[in-house]
Amino acid sequence: MKKYIVLFFAALLCLPSGWAKSSIYKTEGNCGPDVKWAFDGLTLTIVNASKEGAFVAIPDYDMKRNVAPWTKKKLDVKKVQIGSGITRIGSCSFAGMENLQEVVFLGRDVVQIGWGAFLGCSRLRNISLPIGLRSIETIAFARCTSLNSVKIPDQCRVADQAFVSCTNLQSVELSPTAILGRHVFANEVKINNRVRHALYSGEVRRLPTYINAGNAAEYGFAPAIVEKFTAGRVLDIDYDYMTSGVDSIIPQGYFARNNTYALIIGNQNYRFVSDVPYAIHDARVFAEYCQKTLGIPAQNIHLTEDATKQMILEEELEDWVERIPDREKKNLIVYYAGHGVPDVKNKNKAYILPTDVRGTSPQRGIALDAFYSRLGDLAFHQTSVFLDACFSGVNRENEGVTDGLRGVEIEAEEAELGGGSVVVFSAAQGNETAQGYPEQGHGLFTYYLLKEMQETGGVINFGLLSDRLKRNVSTRAPQLKMRKAQTPATTATQQAAETWREMQF
Repeated sequence: MKKYIVLFFAALLCLPSGWAKSSIYKTEGNCGPDVKWAFDGLTLTIVNASKEGAFVAIPDYDMKRNVAPWTKKKLDVKKVQIGSGITRIGSCSFAGMENLQEVVFLGRDVVQIGWGAFLGCSRLRNISLPIGLRSIETIAFARCTSLNSVKIPDQCRVADQAFVSCTNLQSVELSPTAILGRHVFANEVKINNRVRHALYSGEVRRLPTYINAGNAAEYGFAPAIVEKFTAGRVLDIDYDYMTSGVDSIIPQGYFARNNTYALIIGNQNYRFVSDVPYAIHDARVFAEYCQKTLGIPAQNIHLTEDATKQMILEEELEDWVERIPDREKKNLIVYYAGHGVPDVKNKNKAYILPTDVRGTSPQRGIALDAFYSRLGDLAFHQTSVFLDACFSGVNRENEGVTDGLRGVEIEAEEAELGGGSVVVFSAAQGNETAQGYPEQGHGLFTYYLLKEMQETGGVINFGLLSDRLKRNVSTRAPQLKMRKAQTPATTATQQAAETWREMQF
C-alpha cells in the first residue's frame, strides 16, 4: 500500500504545475447579483452571469468589515481577468492583494474603477486600461509600487491621488482629453513625521494642454519635466480662471427644480483645429449655476468636456437624455460652448464641430438642424438651448476653423428648429463671431448669461433674458480686442412661438 501512495505522489509531482494547482486549489462563488468568480490556483476570473445579458458591476467592499470573498479566503492570486459586460470594479475589490501581478480586461465594458480598488497591490506590474474607461476614483492604484507605466484613455476622469505613491512609475501618457484631480502622480513621503508630496519626475509621453509648468505640481508632476515636454507648445489656456465676479459669487436658489435636466458640453481642446479659449471653464461654471442657483439635482446634470461625436450623439443624447422617463412633464436645458463651422460646399450648412472632427470635413460633424430636430422629437415639456458658438468659420480669437478661411467670416445657413417646444439662445448671428471675454475668463455670451442668472437668482422669464443678452453683448462686443459686432438672437419652434417669452428656466 505504501508503495502505491509513494507512486501516486511521485506522479502528482510530475504533472504540469498549472494542472496540479487547478485540480487542488480551484474554488468559485458569487460576488453580487449576476457576477461569478472562479480561482484556479493562479488566476482569478470574474464573469458576467446575467441570463438577460445585462451589464453588471463588481460590488463595493472595504478592508475590514466587508472584504471581497477572495480576500476573505486568503487566495494567493497572481492574475485577475475581468470578463465582458462588467462596467465597474468596486471599491477595494482587490485592495491589499500583495501578490497580484497582472490585470487583464477581456472586454471593453469597464467604465469605472472604484475607490482603492487596487490599493496596496505592491507587485502589480501590468495593467492596460480599457479605452472606454471614464472614471478612476481616489487612491484606486495608490501604493502600487511595482507599476511601471500608466496610459490614461480619452475622456477619463482621474480623481485625487489615484496613483499616489506608485514609486516605481517610469512612464506616464495621458490622453489630451483626460481630466486630472490633485496630486494624481505624487509620492507621499514623511519629513519630520509630516506627510509631504514628492513630485513625479519620470518620462512624460503625452499631456492635456491644461497642464503646464506653472500648475504641474497641482497634478503631482515636477515642473521641470512638464516644461521639457511642453517646450515650444503654446500654453496660454488654463481652465480654472476664477477671475470673474460671476465665478466667485454664485447665489443659492430658493427653488428645487427636480423635473429639470441639464446637458452641458464644453469643447475646448480640438485635435485638428484651433482651440476654443474658456469653453471648459464656461461649461463648468454654468453647471454650478444649474445646481446651486437653479436648484437642479446633481444627478440631473451631465457635464461633458471635449466631447467627441460619439459622446454627444450616443453617450449623452441616446444613453442619457433619451432614457429620461416621462419627458412630457419635464424640462431640458442644453448648453454648448465650442466650435461651430459652415460647410462651404453645401450652401454653408451649419454644423456643431465635435473635438474629433476636422474643420475641413464639417459634414462629419453634427448638423445643427438635425440636432435641433432630435431635441424637439424628444418631446420635453420645454427645451431651452444656449449656444455659445458661431458658424462663421472663425473662433473666439479670430482664428480660422476651416483651412484657407483664417479671419474670413462666412454667413452660415440658418438652421431650422423642427418640432417640440424648443427655444434657442444663440451667441451671434449671420457671419458674426462668438467672441471671448479675456478679462472675465469666459465667452462673451456666457459671461452675460451667467451674470443675469447671478443677478436674478435664475428667476427671469426668457423674453427679458433675451432682451438683456442682446443689449449687453452687442454693446460690449465692439469694445473688445477683436472690435467686431456680436448680436445674440433668440428663436423658437412654432409650438413655442407665442409663449417662449413667458417661459423660465
